Amino acid sequence: MTDVLERRLIVAVGPGGVGKTSASAAMAVAAAARGRRVALLTIDPARRLADALGLHGLDDGMRPVPLDALVDQPSGHLHAAMLDTKRSFDNLITRLADDPAPILDNRVYQAFSRTLARSHAYVAMERLYDLLHDDAYDLVVLDTPPMRSALDILDAPAQLRAFLDETIIAAFFGPGIVGRSARGTSAIAGRLLSLVAGRKLVGEMLAFFEAFMPLREGFAARATTTEQALQSESTAFVLVTAPEAAHLGDAAYLRDGLYTRELKPALVVFNRAFLPDAEGQPVTPAAGPDERMEMLDQLDPTPGPERFALRRTLDAIAAVRNELATTNGRALDAMQAFAREGEPAVQLPHLDREPLSPAALLGLWQQARPLG
Repeated sequence: MTDVLERRLIVAVGPGGVGKTSASAAMAVAAAARGRRVALLTIDPARRLADALGLHGLDDGMRPVPLDALVDQPSGHLHAAMLDTKRSFDNLITRLADDPAPILDNRVYQAFSRTLARSHAYVAMERLYDLLHDDAYDLVVLDTPPMRSALDILDAPAQLRAFLDETIIAAFFGPGIVGRSARGTSAIAGRLLSLVAGRKLVGEMLAFFEAFMPLREGFAARATTTEQALQSESTAFVLVTAPEAAHLGDAAYLRDGLYTRELKPALVVFNRAFLPDAEGQPVTPAAGPDERMEMLDQLDPTPGPERFALRRTLDAIAAVRNELATTNGRALDAMQAFAREGEPAVQLPHLDREPLSPAALLGLWQQARPLG
């Protein structure tokens, strides 16, 4: 667990509804409390990160998260942001293009940059590239969208390179696209596309690619660098799930997706994995009837109504405790069945309320227990 917090990049993946964002924020806060300079970026559009950090809101810009309540003199720091696809893309084009107006004003670009499918994944990888090359941070924690969208993020660098492949673009618009007009398109695919989509739209597509082509090599190079970072030993993929059957089934799909991409999870986090007792340990079965009778004799050895009432109270408490212990036992069996040899795994407790401050997040991570 400590080794994960010492990596350069943590990528949290997991099904929806398991507290993945809370777990991501808990890891980020714990690392910052130990002195690391942490950037926490959520690309999950569910907007839960601000609540978890006790902030009134997050946007595309990196915002400082106060940590003064955690340690007297924090040597680390934490900044957080929530990806805004359109704004991030616009900022990226403005920063990279000599004349961004032809791209920003293009209808094809505007439609592309507003969708939350491939463009969301592409710009997420660009933001990740920037954070990994920002000297202000020595750890980046990436909170991904749930399920298949997380795998889209991981595939984005290779898909972006394919999208920018000059031979593919030339198949639609002909070779030497830069400087050409829609009328000059001679490729068969381009003419067929004109019949389907209309020459005006094809003309705007061509104008977009003409303006975008000078940036193509830079995008492709950054995509390659980001892909290498995801495959680096300094990157930890953390699979977050919960011990319910439906969540474990979805998590198995994600884990298989990681292994298919040769990205082994560095840690499996079972959130809401056990019901804790007063000491924060998993509730265990109550004392048996004989032991409860010995306890009763010590508390009230005199027969009578008070002793009878006390015995009923002890029996009721034991019944509740046994029920909680049974729930913990079933969860433990499910987690052990899911676990794979060689994959470190930890359990986080089921809290009475969601953690809504850095202090609560740190407390959650400090209660992590290795899966026994």
